Amino acid sequence: MIFEWKNGLIWISINIEYEGKHTRINNCILDTGSATTAIDIDLVDFNFQKFAVIKRLHGIGDGIQEVVSQKVEKFNIDQIELEDIEIEFGIIRDDFG
Repeated sequence: MIFEWKNGLIWISINIEYEGKHTRINNCILDTGSATTAIDIDLVDFNFQKFAVIKRLHGIGDGIQEVVSQKVEKFNIDQIELEDIEIEFGIIRDDFG
């Protein structure tokens, strides 16, 4: 797996298949302590008509982020591929860059 160590964080690239469309997302933080996967909603052609669950993610301290959880067809990190998993879509870039 190719990753970059920058500012004390692990940075990777991921690929997702969502609603039949393939998207590569670079510069993702690999958070080894996170229970879920969250990406910015603006990085995909988000389907607001698809079944979703609204969740509230809590970070260290008092950080809170509301997200929409939906299934994606495929999620890849390097050679690791997961199918039909739920990930969270939220306004991530505005909050975290």
